[in-house]
Amino acid sequence: MTYGFEAFRYVNGHTLAAQQYVGVFQFGPHTIEVLPKVGGGDDHNVRRNLVAMLMLALDLDVAEGETAHVAAQKHGILEILIRLFCDKLFAQVHRGLVRRYEPREENLPVLRGRLAVAEQLRRNAGNPERLFCRFDEFQEDNALNVVLKAAVRLLLGVAQTLENQRKLTELLLVFEGVADCQRGVLPWHRVAFDRLSDRYKACFKLAELFLKNEPPDVGGGRRVAFSLFFDMNTLFEEYIGRKAMRVFRRHGIAGTLQGPQKYVAFDGGTGRDTFLMKPDVVGSRNGCAEWILDTKWKELSPDEARDGVAQSDLYQMYAYSSCYGCPDVVLLYPHHESLGTVAGVRRTYSLNPWAKNPGVGEARRVKVATIDLADLATVAEQLERIIFSAEREGASTPMAKEGATAETAFGRADLVPLANVPLLSDCVS
Repeated sequence: MTYGFEAFRYVNGHTLAAQQYVGVFQFGPHTIEVLPKVGGGDDHNVRRNLVAMLMLALDLDVAEGETAHVAAQKHGILEILIRLFCDKLFAQVHRGLVRRYEPREENLPVLRGRLAVAEQLRRNAGNPERLFCRFDEFQEDNALNVVLKAAVRLLLGVAQTLENQRKLTELLLVFEGVADCQRGVLPWHRVAFDRLSDRYKACFKLAELFLKNEPPDVGGGRRVAFSLFFDMNTLFEEYIGRKAMRVFRRHGIAGTLQGPQKYVAFDGGTGRDTFLMKPDVVGSRNGCAEWILDTKWKELSPDEARDGVAQSDLYQMYAYSSCYGCPDVVLLYPHHESLGTVAGVRRTYSLNPWAKNPGVGEARRVKVATIDLADLATVAEQLERIIFSAEREGASTPMAKEGATAETAFGRADLVPLANVPLLSDCVS
C-alpha cells in the first residue's frame, strides 16, 4: 500500500504489517488505526501521548491539559485531532474572523479605486457606461480563511462522531462568506501572518496537516478514502528535540535543532564541503558544542550484543563528536519493558583515540540511553538525568532486566481496530 512511502507491507499472502508510520486510514465505512507501542497503558493512553507528542513536534500552542481532556473522550486519533482543530478554531472565530484588504477587479457603473485603462479598452470599447476598476476591499474572503474553510469542508466529510460533525457544520456557516477552493489550488503562498492574525497560527497548522495529506491509492477511485500518517522516526526526533531544548535552556546551554550544520569532508576537486551532517540537537555554550543528542526510533534488544545498537549508528556518533569537537554524544532510543523497569543510560562508550591517549585532548564519550514515553510528564526529568546526572558517568553494563517480558512490539506499529470497526483483514484485501 503506497502513500508516497510504504505505510503497510505484505508479510505473506494474506497479512499486512504496518511499518514505522502511525496514524489512521479510512476507506469507505471502515477505519483502521495504527498506533505505536509507547509504553504501558491502554490504547486511550497511547492516543493521548501520541497527540501530545504531535502537538509539541508541530510547535502548536496546545496545552497538555487540553490534549488530555479531548483524548479522554475515548475516540480514535483522527476524531481527537478533529476535535482539537474545532475547539481551537471556535475559540478564534468567536473573537472575529480575520479580514484583510484584498485586490479586486470588477466592471462597475461608477468608478471605484482606479481605472484599468488597458482592460477598459479591451472589454468596454463598445460599452462606455461600464468602467473596469481595480480596487482593494476589506473582506473576510482572504487566503487564510480560504484554507481554513477548505479544512472544515474536508473534515465534515471525514468526521464520524456526531459532536465533531455538529461543530464542523457550525464552523462552515461561520465561513459562509469565504470562497470555496479545491485542495489542489489552495493559496498557500498567499497566507501571511501579522499581529492581528497570529492567533490563528495553530488552527492553520492543523488545517495544513489535514489538507496536505493525500490518501494512499487503494480503491481505484470507487470509494472515498482519507488517511493521516506520521513517520515515527521524525515525530520522535522532533518531540525529543524540543524537550531537550527546554532542558538545555535551564542549564544555560543554547540548543539548536538540526544544526549548526557541518560537513564530514572537503572535496579538493570541486573546492566544496561535502557529506552534510545534521544532528538532531546540539547544545552549545560560548559557541562550543557540549552535547549532541541523536534519536533512533528502533527497538533495542538485551539479548543481542551491545543491545543491538547498529555499528553504523556508532560511526555516525563518532563523526558528530569529531567534527563538532563535542565531548558528549547521546544516542537515544525508546524504552520498552524487556529492557528493564527503568529507562536511562545503558552503556557509555569512551571513543578512541581519546580513550587511551589523554594527550590528544579532552575525553569523548557516547552514551546509549533509552527514554520511557509511557508518561510524557516525566520526559524532561528523564532527559535531565540522562544528559547531566554525574552518577551515570562511566556506566558500562546494561541495566537490570527486572520485569522483562517475553515479547514486546515496542518500536513496531501495531494495527488497532477501533470499537465496532472491522478488522484489517475485513477491510483490505
